[in-house]
Amino acid sequence: MPQFTILLFGPAAKAIEADRVFVDGAGSCKGEELKSRIIRQHPSLEQYFQVGRLAVNHGFIAEDTLIDPSDEIALITMVSGG
Repeated sequence: MPQFTILLFGPAAKAIEADRVFVDGAGSCKGEELKSRIIRQHPSLEQYFQVGRLAVNHGFIAEDTLIDPSDEIALITMVSGG
């Protein structure tokens, strides 16, 4: 079964002590569905979606954007600094 690989940075990566998570998926799905799957499999990441967004192939996406498991996906959260 295809898997989505979601890269994590900063506080989100620290929270689960990993720089990526894997989410099962059968083909493409919308951003909002992938977000729900991530939270279902990794509930501790839910708080980071309140201040973060998914980026696909180096750009932020809308919740209705289709994402393919082969895309580069990252959860971009707020980081400290100015």
